[in-house]
Amino acid sequence: MNGIDGRERMIGTTADTLMSAVQADGERRLPSVLVMTHSHPKLTRGGAEISANTLFRELKARGAKAWLLGCSSPKSEVRLGATLTQPYGPDDYVYHPNAPFDYFKFANPDPKFPDELAELVAELKPDIVHSHHFVRFGVEMFSAIRRGWPQAKIVLSLHEYLAICNHHGQMMKTVTYRLCEKESYSACAACFPQHGERDFFLRKRYLQMFFEDVDLFISPSRFLAERFMAWGLPEEKLAVLENMPPERSGSPFAAEWDRRAMSGAPQAEAPQTPPKPVAMPMFSGGTRFVAAETGAGSKKRPSAVRPLKIGFFGQMSPLKGITVLMDAARRLKAQKIDNLVIEIYGDYSSQPLEFQKVVTEALEEAGENVVFHGAYDNSQVNALMQRIDAMVIPSTWWENSPVVIQEAFTNGKPVICSNIGGMAEKIVHGVNGLQFEVSRPASLAEMLADLATKPGLLETLAAGVRPPPTAAEMLNRHLDLYDAVIA
Repeated sequence: MNGIDGRERMIGTTADTLMSAVQADGERRLPSVLVMTHSHPKLTRGGAEISANTLFRELKARGAKAWLLGCSSPKSEVRLGATLTQPYGPDDYVYHPNAPFDYFKFANPDPKFPDELAELVAELKPDIVHSHHFVRFGVEMFSAIRRGWPQAKIVLSLHEYLAICNHHGQMMKTVTYRLCEKESYSACAACFPQHGERDFFLRKRYLQMFFEDVDLFISPSRFLAERFMAWGLPEEKLAVLENMPPERSGSPFAAEWDRRAMSGAPQAEAPQTPPKPVAMPMFSGGTRFVAAETGAGSKKRPSAVRPLKIGFFGQMSPLKGITVLMDAARRLKAQKIDNLVIEIYGDYSSQPLEFQKVVTEALEEAGENVVFHGAYDNSQVNALMQRIDAMVIPSTWWENSPVVIQEAFTNGKPVICSNIGGMAEKIVHGVNGLQFEVSRPASLAEMLADLATKPGLLETLAAGVRPPPTAAEMLNRHLDLYDAVIA
């Protein structure tokens, strides 16, 4: 399907296939961009905030006019009285909401914000307003932007399924926590009996009404884009483009890759192209990978080799699958596979007390094959990932595009992940990682046992890992989309 001015930029292709719009003299005209995110990157470091901040910094480094607008932390709301402040610099704004946010229909009752936002964009006159969320700003923000500066093109990056699903945007049933395949008024009302089908009909219409002001929706995975298209977003407004990448400094793997690219080294010097996976029964809809040189395989890697270190990084929440991982560790211990250690970097202190108890007991009962390191500073993630051999993402919900996958690939680490959502889209089974059946500890244990017992498998998977594009390369792809939507 063709997009604006006949340029293909929709879900049917990807942003990678777009033509770069350049002037006749070969130089690109850089648009001015207001970047928005639901929490200021100085205050929190979630995936949306990291991506928005990287986009802002790269635009400024390229010489473009760029501004950043993020929300204050909930604890500071109302306290200052001012709606917009600039505590971090002249091009850096912070919004301080002064009214409780409506998370059901993502409405912002703050009476000051619409006019303040409209006045800001009228003053800045950006070519593009690119928001990495609508939470806490409210979906009414798009109308305010359109009113304040009609010439601006509005771009929204989608990060999860919040508009589709009232259950924290996770598309899982509230009671059973079973995966939800598709929203419907009756199914949503069954999950939230305090709201009727009529409420969910009105909620959807409210969101879609304000989404009509958005010129382009960017999805970091095809899976997420298809979900939103089924929900009602027009295909011609959807583009698939990965989020801005995480920091590469401190990663020897990415540094070596970049050095070879800069020197024009032949492809043979790059990591070897891995062999195609061998199809064997694994789970419904998948294949099991067997390395070409494994032969019959042994029960463990040679004893002279240190134990494999499998890293878990991130929130230790129910939907991140930490209990699935702990169960898999118990199974490995029972199978006497003692040459693999699971290293957990994360925190669960903010989780519900009942779940904290579950995790605490699981850690106390864990064997020597589980090491809990606790919370970590995200600025140290590249250094920490040098200590592990592979990453595990046992999430039990439809992850969209976890930043931890990009972090793992930045450090040359293969990924073992659940076989659903955006995770399964980014991990090619048997090439740059392994997939296991979601929410099945036995399936995860089997994949980890394969890594521990099949000589050459880890090395084969590691050879298939490619670092994500650089921030400069990803900025070019964003600029392609901006050019297309402006044209």
